[in-house]
Amino acid sequence: MHKQSTRKLLAAAGFGALLCATSAGAYPQFDVSVDEAEAPIPAVEYYNAEHDQYFVTTSQDEMAVLDAGVIAGWARSGNAPGFLAFADAVRVRGMDAAHAGATPVCRFFIPPASHFLSASPDECAAVAAAHPEFTLESPAAFYAWAPRDDGTCPQLYTKIGGFEFQPVYRLWNKRPDTNHRFTASKAERDEMVDEGWVSEGAGDDGVAMCVPVWK
Repeated sequence: MHKQSTRKLLAAAGFGALLCATSAGAYPQFDVSVDEAEAPIPAVEYYNAEHDQYFVTTSQDEMAVLDAGVIAGWARSGNAPGFLAFADAVRVRGMDAAHAGATPVCRFFIPPASHFLSASPDECAAVAAAHPEFTLESPAAFYAWAPRDDGTCPQLYTKIGGFEFQPVYRLWNKRPDTNHRFTASKAERDEMVDEGWVSEGAGDDGVAMCVPVWK
């Protein structure tokens, strides 16, 4: 975790929920630049009940800060299904070269205590240009796959050990205390839209990124 991010975390008064990682006995082969294999990492979501806000991270340092209660009010939600991502750039076999590589997921800090994530380099650039008040905490908080313009995820030519891609939906609370939530559950996404949250991202369902899942 970057020192600047840690200071913002400690200064903020809200974050929140656990996205349980999908288990798999054997992961498919992911290629790193030096042909090393890398396993995906779980994204953990935290929830602040007092402020009705969410925060998701793959950083062990950030999890340690929140789990220790350094920032009051945040706890793992335990909601499922969760999602997996990667700490570094990887490529997956069994799909066309144009979509095989994971893309960096940018993360912006939105004062006073929220974050914005996107796997689209164009969207990351557009957000930076349109919102100079946002702070780019990391151009690559983790790695995932960008959805197509219609919100669909890349597909493998053939399944590898039950592996496929699933969408992660982005929702916005449309409140002055702005907050975004990321969920891999379509039912959860639909429920939040019914509650007044705004669907953001690619396609009609607002897909922010695509991540691996084993079924």
